[in-house]
Amino acid sequence: MNYSTRNINKIVKFIIIHYTGMKSFKLAFNRLNGLNSEVSCHYLISRSGKIYNILNPEIKAWHAGYSEWKTYKNLNDYSIGIELENKGHEFGYTEFTKLQYNSLNILLNSLSFRFNIKPIDILGHSDISPNRKKDPGELFNWNLINQKKYAKNNNFPISIKVMLKKYGFSSNYIEKFRSHCILAVKRKLGYRVINDSINHIFINDFKDLIK
Repeated sequence: MNYSTRNINKIVKFIIIHYTGMKSFKLAFNRLNGLNSEVSCHYLISRSGKIYNILNPEIKAWHAGYSEWKTYKNLNDYSIGIELENKGHEFGYTEFTKLQYNSLNILLNSLSFRFNIKPIDILGHSDISPNRKKDPGELFNWNLINQKKYAKNNNFPISIKVMLKKYGFSSNYIEKFRSHCILAVKRKLGYRVINDSINHIFINDFKDLIK
């Protein structure tokens, strides 16, 4: 199994939601527990809703890869990784099950209380690595969990760059991977057509998400 100790100055601030992206639960379970896979997570939730505690959340799992969010880099240092069984975009992406959402909410409530994590800091893998990752993807219904809540701001942002910044993308990602950031937002919004085009419908939906 792959893990590291957290540095004493690196405390848990975020929860990252993933999908397994593999052909079967068995393959995913073995990979997340394998010595040579160079990947791991803290929790795995099967399609039947069973929760597997892979690693103690006090330990650093290897689930996020290179990642950025706001001013943070390498989110493994600051986060808990939760994997949901789903074949993903490569092997047959499907809706997540009601049992998965039920178990996920139980887990999120427990972890949020234990580590004082706010709903706004429950993120998808594609939020923190928009240039590399799609998960949990557009079929994940954020309305069924502790949905992101942003502080209201009367000086509401107008430009797409400012909106992406308010959402939480790092300045580096906005500069280098602007189109990937837009794709990640569309997945969060549940769009079925995922491209980097911008129109008034997207702008209004994006405003509703972050207002």
